[in-house]
Amino acid sequence: MKPAKSKQGTPRHDGSPVKPLSEILDITRVMQHPITGADLGAWWTGYHAAKAGQGKGYLSAVIPRATYDTFLSTSKKHPTFILPLPRPEAQVESGPEERNAQTPHEFFFLEWAHHPAPPIPSADPISTLFNPSKKDEISPNPSCTTVLFTPLQEYKLRQEYAQPHLVLTHYTDFASTHDVILMRGQLTPSMNQPDRFLLSPSDAQLLAFGLQQFYLADKDSNRSQLLAKFHEKPGEFSWEELILASQL
Repeated sequence: MKPAKSKQGTPRHDGSPVKPLSEILDITRVMQHPITGADLGAWWTGYHAAKAGQGKGYLSAVIPRATYDTFLSTSKKHPTFILPLPRPEAQVESGPEERNAQTPHEFFFLEWAHHPAPPIPSADPISTLFNPSKKDEISPNPSCTTVLFTPLQEYKLRQEYAQPHLVLTHYTDFASTHDVILMRGQLTPSMNQPDRFLLSPSDAQLLAFGLQQFYLADKDSNRSQLLAKFHEKPGEFSWEELILASQL
């Protein structure tokens, strides 16, 4: 399978700000061949692993439809949250008595956004070309989502103008046909050093894992209760409990 040729600047017909999946891979070609969800997932993760190996700042995952439905339901109830990221390099030890001091953490503000559901992909390139999706078209696919991760201190200072360090996009184009959602994570390049990123790949993986910890948690678990408390009872929300619940 070959990636689609880039069409930067091509407007979407459904009004979504998300880069269409068709600009990353050839959707029509996928539908023209007996490719399973496992085949598609293997290509997706392999493609992005190769890109990451070239220093492109990507991560990826393949999510089962049922798991994504849980993500979707929880994110609609709780569209924002805070995740701690360990920063052991920031720990300063002034003496033996402080050797067991708690590892410092940097907090990241995460925010979900829901976008129009893409139509079922077609094996007919003519149909795809002349029948673009419309805003009011009902699709059996779930809505596409993005998750922005921004350092909390920066978000407090700049609000909606703050620069996210990581953006996760969940593509749902193949949810109804292959029962999988394709996740792509993109690291934000540094303005001063374009070949470097504001977040390391390992830290990006930790944030993506933290998202799973809280948004896929059992309803009666401590993590689920912390997520609900953050929105419903902010006065009772405990940063210490958050750090403990985030530990692997």
